[in-house]
Amino acid sequence: MIITLTPNPSVDRTLVVSRLKFNEILLAEPALLDWGGKGLLASRGLKELGQPSLVLGFVGGGAGKMLEDGLTKLNIQSDFVWVDGETRSNTVVQEESNDWYMLVNEPGPRVTPENIDDIFIKASKYANPGDIWLVAGSLPPGVPEDFFARLIRMLKAKGVRVVFDAISAPLKLGVQEVPWMLYPEVAEAERLVGFEILNFDMAKRAAMHFLQQGIENVAIILEKGGLLLSSRSLMVMASPLKVPVVRVTGGRSALCAGLLDGFAKGLPLVEIARYAMAFRGAYVSNKDFYSGGPVDFQDLIHMVDIRAIPISQ
Repeated sequence: MIITLTPNPSVDRTLVVSRLKFNEILLAEPALLDWGGKGLLASRGLKELGQPSLVLGFVGGGAGKMLEDGLTKLNIQSDFVWVDGETRSNTVVQEESNDWYMLVNEPGPRVTPENIDDIFIKASKYANPGDIWLVAGSLPPGVPEDFFARLIRMLKAKGVRVVFDAISAPLKLGVQEVPWMLYPEVAEAERLVGFEILNFDMAKRAAMHFLQQGIENVAIILEKGGLLLSSRSLMVMASPLKVPVVRVTGGRSALCAGLLDGFAKGLPLVEIARYAMAFRGAYVSNKDFYSGGPVDFQDLIHMVDIRAIPISQ
């Protein structure tokens, strides 16, 4: 079973304009509404891959109902903790050419200590040995910085394989609990290791830093789109696919869905990297990706350039 937990999901609005200009009134095409939040997007990708998942998190108000109804319509199971206030909205203003965009994120609704107790009760109920959990995203107001650390500690005690992706202090505290897999944004990984990650060699150094802390798997996406996926015995480097990009957000979550599905299926590490990169390529190059039909990305799998390097023990 794969479970995704997103403390701060969102409703995402995308506005497409001919050109981004400051201090001017911009005319946009009709807004595109979608859901956001790393875990929700990963679960949506898993659905396209035929992999069932359960979605947990905090939601509230009409926007929260929209998220719940959207998941139900896609036959994705959810069990949210409902809070007072409204699930946040995030807005992307994007140029038609895809050269430039702006992303504005709201903080999210305030969460109470009782709400936090409820999410831990649900997490404990669903946690089973061998399951894979994606614990990811930002924290809404009211949630303490050690939330992820406490959650990872509890899930590990129940034999869960935790994939972790967060930001700032909550990321640093969570890493100290040694999750099964770390999937940080490159800027966050740089803050943790203390140096820039500009190429595969630097990504390898960063991965070794985390592996030496006891983390079993590390995935880092470089700024130019390459992937380093490493276990304790093998490092795999995958170059980005050369596909036209029509989606400027959500690519990391699509890749994450591919990684989760690959690990759940027990694929070799090389094939997991190839599979996930191809799925990401299909997502970013297809504006109708979530049209309801099966996603065919088999041709892209063979286009992914892979290098694998054994790690000396």
